[in-house]
Amino acid sequence: MVAFLKKLDVWTQKLLRLLVVVIFSALSILMILNVVLRLSTDLSGYLARKGVAEASAFVKSLFPVASFHWFDEIVELCFASLVFYGAAALWAKKGHFSVGDWISSHLPGEKSRGLYKMTLSAISAAFMAIFFWFSLRLTMRTSELTTVFQMPKALLYSCMPISSFIMLVYSLAGLYGDAKGFYNNRNRGKRGACS
Repeated sequence: MVAFLKKLDVWTQKLLRLLVVVIFSALSILMILNVVLRLSTDLSGYLARKGVAEASAFVKSLFPVASFHWFDEIVELCFASLVFYGAAALWAKKGHFSVGDWISSHLPGEKSRGLYKMTLSAISAAFMAIFFWFSLRLTMRTSELTTVFQMPKALLYSCMPISSFIMLVYSLAGLYGDAKGFYNNRNRGKRGACS
């Protein structure tokens, strides 16, 4: 079972990283295309106003699409997915930002440091459980459709409960590891005192 969970952990982290890279690449390409499209439209309009109709028509022929009317919906989907799946990828790897563990070095004894780590893990797990619950409710209750593609907004919101569930599982695993370490250290201390 432990070997399966380790493989699942590795594949989850790989999938999250791949997903983030693909979303970021798609978002970058969309942004570049949108900028090029706007610049070509502005250049074509400028050339038309200056009386150079042939050059204006040539620029328009290079970029026949006037605008991405669906651009906002796709960018919103990409940004939301990038933020939440990226956060889950960092959470799984324990690579997220922190101000450092400067408190535990000031705590007396191994027992209080272990209790402190367990408390932090429990707070993180509680936050992720609350975030998962409310994001799942939001996703399940929404019935709106996007303007252009008419796709359910639940699809846009789905990255929140999925990523928060992943972060909750990793938080609970961290809490389990901290609790196991705490009780092993505590029992080791009792055995040492008895001998």
